Amino acid sequence: MVDPAQIAHFWGNIGHFRQWGQWGQWKHPARADRLGDGNGGLTGFQQNRYTGCVIENTPRPKRRLQPPAASGKKATGATSKLAQLAYEHLQEQLWSGGLTAGEKISEARLAAGLGMSRTPVREAIRRMESEGVVTQVASSGTYVTAPERSEIVEAYEVRMAIEGFAVRKATRRMKPAQVIELQKLCDQMREAIRDFRQSKEPMMTGEPLRRYLNADLGFHVLLLKAADNRRALTIFGDVNLRSAIFGCRSHQRDLHHVAWVWLQHARVARAVRRRDPDAAQRWLEGHMRTSMDAALEAYDARRGKRLEPVENPPPLTEAMTALIAELRGPVQ
Repeated sequence: MVDPAQIAHFWGNIGHFRQWGQWGQWKHPARADRLGDGNGGLTGFQQNRYTGCVIENTPRPKRRLQPPAASGKKATGATSKLAQLAYEHLQEQLWSGGLTAGEKISEARLAAGLGMSRTPVREAIRRMESEGVVTQVASSGTYVTAPERSEIVEAYEVRMAIEGFAVRKATRRMKPAQVIELQKLCDQMREAIRDFRQSKEPMMTGEPLRRYLNADLGFHVLLLKAADNRRALTIFGDVNLRSAIFGCRSHQRDLHHVAWVWLQHARVARAVRRRDPDAAQRWLEGHMRTSMDAALEAYDARRGKRLEPVENPPPLTEAMTALIAELRGPVQ
């Protein structure tokens, strides 16, 4: 009859071997002599001193587990890509006038429209908040930042400093093909003005306005790119985005205004063609001051009034789309 104590010790030893990562393969004691090393010892086996059974020590197979850090990086990378998409969508809405100063941004509606969770949307909003484009109000929500008058002045002063430097540098180093392209952009502005005048409309709108703004922005971007200063281009893009948010591009463009702006661009192009950096800077800064005065006039006219969101925001011009792509692209 088997002693119950031996059974208890038997199962206890099984637990001991399994605890150390060893699987017990049990052999009959009568076969133990055939498993020896020739000197009475056991090779790769161990004899249980209570039961006389032999335990074959087979190592537990190692499991290959993916490190948690690697899995986490993939999830973080996916979230970052979605956050970038949400950021770019918000940016385009601001550029086009789909979102205006003081307007509330709904995280839930934005996430549903983009087909993603609210986590990447929040990340995009936090990024824009750090850039001063949106403001989060406790117990209220997120709003597009409404400007102060002084901020509009500061934005144009920055543009004057940046573009004044850029046009001087560009005047000295522009290639002949770039000088020709600069003049073509001036000609495109003039053609848009001609079509606007023939329409007999009081204000420039529709296709003539799109062509006019496209050539206007392309003119400035070409000068900045010719100066070969990416930081200046980045600051220019940021200031233009803020101008779009502030509604500075929505001031009335009658025939007198657009003709005067074209004349200033034409004078800058002529100074560049003559390789005269002083004249190029003088005319460009004069153009900036004219634009700032128009923006401030529009701001003062809307003071205390809430800007309504644009129901059908106009599409971005080709030059604006190219500028956004340039600023999002890798540094060369």
